[in-house]
Amino acid sequence: MRKKALYYLVLVVTQGLLFSSDPLYPLPTFLIEEGVEKGFDLSVYRRESTAKITPIMPPSVDYRFVPTVDSLYLKVTGETQRLIPFQLQVDTVVVDGLIRVLPMVKHTFIFKPEREGQTVVVMGGFNDWSRTALPLADEDGDGILERSVYLKPQRHEYKFVVDKEEIIDPANPVFVSNNIGGWNSVLDLSEYQEPQGGVLIKRAKKERTFHFTYLPLESGSTPASLYLFVNNHLLPTNAYSWDSHGDLVVPLEVLPDGVMRLTGLDARGRVIPENITLIKKGQPLHPSRQPQDWHFAVLYSILVDRFLDGEPGNTRKVIAPDLPDIANFHGGDLEGIIQKLETGYFRELGVSALWISPLQLQPEEAYREWVPPNRTFTGYHGYWPVAPRTIDPRFGTREALLRLTELAHNQGIKVILDFVSNHVHENHPYYRDHREWFGRVELEDGSMNIRNWSEETRLTTWFDIFLPSFDYSNSSEAISAVVKDALWWLDTYNLDGFRQDAVKHVPHQFWRTLTAEMRHRFPNRNLYQIGETFGSPDLIMSYVNPGELDAQFNFDIYFNARGPFSSDKADFEILEKVIQDNIVNYGPLHLMGNITSSHDQVRFMAYADHQLTFSDNGTERAFNNPPLAEPRPESYRKLVNFTAFNMALPGVPVVYYGEEIGLLGAGDPDNRRPMRFEPELTTAEKWTLQSVSRLIRLRRAHPALSIGDFVPLYSKGPDMVFAKVYFDETILAMFHQDSTDTSLTVSLPFQAQRGIDLFNGDEVRLNQSQLTFTMPAYSFRFVRIE
Repeated sequence: MRKKALYYLVLVVTQGLLFSSDPLYPLPTFLIEEGVEKGFDLSVYRRESTAKITPIMPPSVDYRFVPTVDSLYLKVTGETQRLIPFQLQVDTVVVDGLIRVLPMVKHTFIFKPEREGQTVVVMGGFNDWSRTALPLADEDGDGILERSVYLKPQRHEYKFVVDKEEIIDPANPVFVSNNIGGWNSVLDLSEYQEPQGGVLIKRAKKERTFHFTYLPLESGSTPASLYLFVNNHLLPTNAYSWDSHGDLVVPLEVLPDGVMRLTGLDARGRVIPENITLIKKGQPLHPSRQPQDWHFAVLYSILVDRFLDGEPGNTRKVIAPDLPDIANFHGGDLEGIIQKLETGYFRELGVSALWISPLQLQPEEAYREWVPPNRTFTGYHGYWPVAPRTIDPRFGTREALLRLTELAHNQGIKVILDFVSNHVHENHPYYRDHREWFGRVELEDGSMNIRNWSEETRLTTWFDIFLPSFDYSNSSEAISAVVKDALWWLDTYNLDGFRQDAVKHVPHQFWRTLTAEMRHRFPNRNLYQIGETFGSPDLIMSYVNPGELDAQFNFDIYFNARGPFSSDKADFEILEKVIQDNIVNYGPLHLMGNITSSHDQVRFMAYADHQLTFSDNGTERAFNNPPLAEPRPESYRKLVNFTAFNMALPGVPVVYYGEEIGLLGAGDPDNRRPMRFEPELTTAEKWTLQSVSRLIRLRRAHPALSIGDFVPLYSKGPDMVFAKVYFDETILAMFHQDSTDTSLTVSLPFQAQRGIDLFNGDEVRLNQSQLTFTMPAYSFRFVRIE
């Protein structure tokens, strides 16, 4: 009786904590690298609060706090456990947080100069390709330049900058294409990764309890310590227990909306991957209850000018010398999208949201790009705005966009608009009337600051001589004006959010101002913002938080998955490690965009059909030698395989228009070919369309695929198997990427008797939780375990 009384006392106290006023949005686990100081901006987690924040840190954490900007800097050195709880006092309320310490590997970069006085800098994804941050030096006078750094135990790409010229490491024979006609050296430190000991999965939610099961992935692995958070409150250890079946039982009388996080350490001190459960209206998130939640969304990306010409009367070509047709307007418009809404194309495809390319007025003339080979382009893509609130008549009218959003919403389809905030065209009234809002295109040394993607110039570089970039860091008036424009588009056309262009080139203050205004103006709108940033996970995620964006595109997965899925015989070992790193960096549940290609990338089908290689310059091929041959049947199967893979990951799958039929294309602008529909489709394209549509519907119907716990089971050569588990739903995702059929046997770490192939409905028999499949060439299976 005393134990039972204590349990109820703990429960009552816990419920009081959960429902006490929480001044912060749910905090993520703060990732810091061993021995490296890292800063965290706490202001983005405030709920419109100006309360005083005071960190309460354990002795093992070195920290400093700058209260004027809510910046918390953390550093851990020496031997310490990998998970460290801490607290923040926000006025009188104490909230709990968690630090995860990432192990690092010391590596020394070495370069032998050809002559005395050469300057050498190493740059890579680990420092966001900074051309100045990591110079090499000859400290012992032996004529060899060196630089030692601590890196994550994973695969890294890098280059040397020798006297300002970028080269690959001459002493490293391993290098890969950088996808723009050059090469990057590869340093693979993944052998130093600690193997996972086990994972926690959600097994059941009974009346007032959650049940979690620990699955050992290594023989003998057992959990040693656990940390269970509900929003920003760490539950005491006596608030949960292990039952006789080996399940962790968490009794909660009532659940507040928010996030439940569960993680811990196994007996060897290794981190148990974080398990996250999202709660809405007192129940775990589920598509049957919240079908419009963005975690269950599938996004369809449309480049308006290349989709469908629904109103030929508004088509106007630009006449200019040396202007190739692929860089001119083709006539696609909003009316074409409306026609496909009216015929049910998107509803039959199954997508739940449309991402529409920018619609602002574009220049009437063509422009020659400043960088070689100085080709001529138009603004057919929508990224050269010359007016802040005017739809280009070549795309359509105000009435057309209103009609489009109304039709989409009536079909349960959301609409987000691509928004350009980094720059305008030189003919824009903002540049004409407010030059002080913009930076200079010349650097201090007189060189042109055009397409300098390095960390040092990312906030100031121009995309071209005629595309001035805002200087938001020195102009609050510019921020105010562009934020008002964004709000106007949302309000006027009842949009559901934005795809934000060139995010890393815009300072955080702009995104915080915009998001705060969106939340204030539209408190009951389910708005979504997804951005585009190429860079390290730290840089990408610095923009993803409650105060800025909901997501960015998951290029970590994309750049590591397109190679195996386009090959004739894959090796999935690296990709599985990338998935696990991705879960650490972005969390097990997120809204990042999963792509097979995009309007900025070579179309996947060109790689899958080997009409392009990763060493090709995609843009050069677009103009001089585009892929034209009819793809082989197996290339379509590779595309569907890759699409199925994206549908089984956390995040928001993105279908770039034409991917549902296997459209070919090299780099920009050949990757923006006109869309084709029935009756023009080939048999292979029709099969691809049907397969992609079925995959989208499976993704949206089965929460295990979208928000289930990830359990790695098998990865060897061309075969990869993992399970996705969401309470009583367990789905095996199996991929075979080889030109020949295979027989694949998988042992499950849990009891199972039978399964159903979700794609074709076939029954699958298991023998003592072991199953054997025949996997055809370039195939996948989604098997629901009964």
